Amino acid sequence: MEVEKGFYKNQPRMVLFEITTRCNLACSYCTARQLVKEPKDLEIDKIRELRPALEAFEYIAFCGLGEALIHKNFYEILEIFKDKKIVIVTNGSVPIDYERLVRYDNIDAITFSVDGATEDSMKRVCSRYKFDVLLKNLEEGFKYGVNCAFNTTITEDTYKELSGIQDMIVKYGVKCFKLGLPLGKERWVSDHSKEIHDALYKIRDNMKELSVIYEDPFEVKCCCDNAPIAVVSKNGNLYPCCDYFCGRPLVGNLYHNSFMNIWNKASYEGFREGKFCSRCKQYHNVKEIADQEMA
Repeated sequence: MEVEKGFYKNQPRMVLFEITTRCNLACSYCTARQLVKEPKDLEIDKIRELRPALEAFEYIAFCGLGEALIHKNFYEILEIFKDKKIVIVTNGSVPIDYERLVRYDNIDAITFSVDGATEDSMKRVCSRYKFDVLLKNLEEGFKYGVNCAFNTTITEDTYKELSGIQDMIVKYGVKCFKLGLPLGKERWVSDHSKEIHDALYKIRDNMKELSVIYEDPFEVKCCCDNAPIAVVSKNGNLYPCCDYFCGRPLVGNLYHNSFMNIWNKASYEGFREGKFCSRCKQYHNVKEIADQEMA
């Protein structure tokens, strides 16, 4: 990924806000459990305290090392941000109360992590997965007219499930399909680069025919409207991009300062110049596939 000089001088419009580090699952490819020693929710009073510091953002995306929908005050948190556009990233196995979800008419999208098209295939990724809950959530989402997206991580098991996942996209009116590659599995990706490339080529064409927005693993997903997506972790720490758990620098804490004050400080300058992106592991561990012809 070549970084344009001056590209990151745009102010972020979206923030990934980690409201919990708890999760109801333990997926085989997920590294979160290694990073979180004592999973817990961010207390709602602390979220209210952070709210003024997030005023500069147009979009609030509930996403992090935990499953946002299991936060004990999730729907009250939606009320706190009722004047913002909300994006939810979920594993799909937590029942969604759509009546409460759409109350403020500000849900921009829900992204479901879907790594299989059947209960058996999902349970190979996570034995505790509740596939019936996922299907119910998708049915209700379609009924309520909520924009839904699928996010699939291509692994040894899941890339063989892609055809079935495409059938689900059609059935439930999914608007966007995002594919990613697993961090820490570079050897497997390299050994199977030809098969993965062929699968991606076919998916791209199928999504175009279905008029579904498609994001392959090599697109820059850390940006929104030509600006980097910031991250706020459960303790209020602010990071300049969504790859924060892989070593991106801490640039401030929103309990002590507003985002705009931090954005204008010199601590953000190195990131705005793109020096961290040029060696980002997330976009440079799949050269064998990225270098192949995708036209």
